[in-house]
Amino acid sequence: MARRQREKIYRRRRPVRTLLRVLGGLILATLILLVAVFFWFQSYIVHTLDGVRLDIPFLRGILDDIPYIIEDEPELPDLPFLVLPVIPETPEPDEPPTDLPPFRSVFLAASDLEGMPDVNLTLEGFRADAVLLAVNDETGRLWWTSDTETAVGYQLYGTGEIGEMLEDVGSQFSRSALLVGFHNELLATRNPAAALDGFPGWVNPQETAMRDYVMDLGLELARLGFDEIVLTDFAFPLGYPTAEDAVILDFLQDFAAALATLDVSLSVLTHEHDWYDPDGGVYFRPALYRLADVVVRFYCILEPRTLTDGERYDALMAAVQSVLGGGTGRFVPVGTGSGPDEGNWTVRVS
Repeated sequence: MARRQREKIYRRRRPVRTLLRVLGGLILATLILLVAVFFWFQSYIVHTLDGVRLDIPFLRGILDDIPYIIEDEPELPDLPFLVLPVIPETPEPDEPPTDLPPFRSVFLAASDLEGMPDVNLTLEGFRADAVLLAVNDETGRLWWTSDTETAVGYQLYGTGEIGEMLEDVGSQFSRSALLVGFHNELLATRNPAAALDGFPGWVNPQETAMRDYVMDLGLELARLGFDEIVLTDFAFPLGYPTAEDAVILDFLQDFAAALATLDVSLSVLTHEHDWYDPDGGVYFRPALYRLADVVVRFYCILEPRTLTDGERYDALMAAVQSVLGGGTGRFVPVGTGSGPDEGNWTVRVS
C-alpha cells in the first residue's frame, strides 16, 4: 500500500518539473532576445553633449518628443594636444567689442562623414554654427577628385565626392574647408624643382606654380559649395628667413580677392607659436601684422600648458589683441570639449 502511495506522489511531481523547464526556456529566450535588441539599437544611438538619443530612420518624428538621457560625462575623443580654453562668459567693461558674432564650429576630417549616420545631429549636439572639414593633409594627398592640372599631373587626387558629401550638411550650417598649403610631401618628392631647400616635405612658396596650385584648389572647393576656405601651412616654415613674407602677403591678398568673387571668405589656421614665444617674449610673424586686413578669422591650435598657466594665456591674448587691433572677435581657439556659452571656438572631434 505504501509503495503505491509513493508512486502516485512521484507521478504528481512530474508535471511540475515540466512546467519549470518550460518557464526556464521562456526566460532564457527572453534574455537572448533582449541582448539582440540591445546590440541592434547600438547602431542608432547618437551621443551629444546633452545626453544620448536614438536616431532610427523609420521612427523619426516619433522619437523627437522623447527626452534625452543625461549622462554624467559626455564621451569626447582623446586629443592630447588640443584643449579648449576657458573664456569668460561676461567680458570686462573695458574690453573692446568683438567685430563678429560668436562663431562655433565642429572640426572633422572629410572622410569621417562617410561613416557618420547624420552629421547634422552631431553639429546640433555641439550647438555649432558650422562644420570645418579637413580635405587634405601634409602628405599632399587630396580627399576629393580634384580636376586641377597639378593634382592630375602628379596624381595627388582622391576619390571622395565633395558635392555629394555637402548635400548631407543642412543649409542652416556654414561649410568650411581646411586646406593644407605649402606643406606637401608628395609634391615635393615628385617635383623636386619645386621643393624648398633645407625643409623636407615643403614646396617653395616663391614658385609661382606652387602658389597657383594652392589657389586653384581653394577656388575649386569654393565652387563645390564651401563658404569659407581655411588655409594652414600658408607661409614659409619656421626657421626660414622672414624677409620673404612679402611674397606670402601678396599671395593671400590675391587669394582672398579671387574667393570674394565667389562670395567665399578666406581664413587661416595658426598655431600658438605664431603669436607668442614664452622664452623670447611676445612676438608675431611679420605676415600676421597685415593679415588682419586680408583674412576673416584666425583659427589657432593652443598648447595644453597655456590653459593651465594663466600668465602664459594672458600674454597670448595680449598678442592676439595687438594684431587684431584690440578685439578678439576673429580669433577662434581650436580644442576639445563642449565650448563655452560665449565667444568663439572650434571643437575637434576626429
